[in-house]
Amino acid sequence: MAASLTIGGAFNSQAGIVSVPSSFLGTTSTSGSLNELLQNYLVSLTTSIQGGAYGFENNDIAGGSDFSSVPSSVAGSFEEFTNTDSTGSVTGGTVSGAYTVGSGITDVMVQAPGNVTLTGNGTTKFALFGADSNVTYNQSTGGSASIVAAGGNNSIYVSAANASDTVYSAGNDTVTFNGIGGNEVVNAAGNATTTIFVGGSDVASVTASESAQGSVVFLQNAGGNLLFINSSTQAQTVYSGSYTTSGGGSIFAPNSVTVNAGAGGGFYVGGRAGNNSLIGGSGAVTLQGGGTGDTLVGNGASNDLYGGTGLETLIGSSTSGANIFQIGLNYVGIGQVTASGVVSTSGSGVQSFIIGNTNGETITGSTATGSYNLYDVVGSNSGSLTTGGSSLTITNFGANSTIFLTDATLGNTSDTSIYTIASAIGPSGGTDVVLNDGTTILLKGVSASHISSDTMNGANGVLTYIKYS
Repeated sequence: MAASLTIGGAFNSQAGIVSVPSSFLGTTSTSGSLNELLQNYLVSLTTSIQGGAYGFENNDIAGGSDFSSVPSSVAGSFEEFTNTDSTGSVTGGTVSGAYTVGSGITDVMVQAPGNVTLTGNGTTKFALFGADSNVTYNQSTGGSASIVAAGGNNSIYVSAANASDTVYSAGNDTVTFNGIGGNEVVNAAGNATTTIFVGGSDVASVTASESAQGSVVFLQNAGGNLLFINSSTQAQTVYSGSYTTSGGGSIFAPNSVTVNAGAGGGFYVGGRAGNNSLIGGSGAVTLQGGGTGDTLVGNGASNDLYGGTGLETLIGSSTSGANIFQIGLNYVGIGQVTASGVVSTSGSGVQSFIIGNTNGETITGSTATGSYNLYDVVGSNSGSLTTGGSSLTITNFGANSTIFLTDATLGNTSDTSIYTIASAIGPSGGTDVVLNDGTTILLKGVSASHISSDTMNGANGVLTYIKYS
């Protein structure tokens, strides 16, 4: 049930002349709620208008009347687009039309059921769209503004340079930032379903709370970075975009992404600029790295972690359950990659490692009670996904660990076979497993006398596996 915000009369001192429905949770008397904060601001705004410190204009777009009064030397000016005239009488039905915020207006509000297209100005600091209104709002100039979409289906476009806007979303909203050098903020709350497009070089901070669902997509060549915090109970999505050109090539969004996935979990993709920090909470997550230098951490019951290209760090913490780690294989939006970082897990349950092209990768299996480490080394016979000659080190390889040689389906016979299993040369000891494509796997700290190989029937062929005994 929507709360109701009220705006008082301008010069006739009527109380609650315009009622604005809000889908944010809580009432105007719920301490700390956004509705309480909004109502407090509207009360102060009404006081300023009635005291002559603020200009006022009521555009009754449903009834076709316009009331305006602007005293001299005002601190600001408020314009509302409504279905209510200056005496409080409401015109029924819905509206549809395009309007422009007046010059010098600092505060604007839309409360009229229907579809309204509104072009902003460069001076607006506060905009409120009621839950009964579907507003398309375009802001191409100006600095900092608070834009409150209190419900409905709204489309908000901000393309001003160096803008620092904060958008509050409670409806089914689309927010597009496509400016230069801006610092933009989105707070999706209540039961909002909010899609955010980030373009240009704007930096964005997005928070989803309560039961809101958010989705962030970077536009082509977007260069700004993202901070995403999931405080909602729902899963969220962040996709750092890649776009296919007419010639079949790819154009990437060169950015970095920081995510705290919270209890809701979700699907999060890092940017191609690298140094992404994708951290799962108690909810299940799918995390995909982008450029080099990424850190991906799974903390929940089940997690899928996909390393990007270069020096990647993938971690399954001690609070995690079953985890899947994939490194050195093709990814949507990235293509074929080579991994050269660290994968480490302390999770319980099955820990699955799907391994493609590696260059000095170190993988640490789990020793947690009930854990099982399953390593799938993918050969090159399935679409040339791997090139051979990889090198990796596996630690904690023991009785709960098995290496399978397979193809990309993880069930077919690999074209790669074991060339030799022998004691490793060097002070750290261990066992070297060398494959016929030049790949070397060092089982650190494990005597060669404990390592053997065998075969078993897979889904579509015979699989070779390496075990500890």
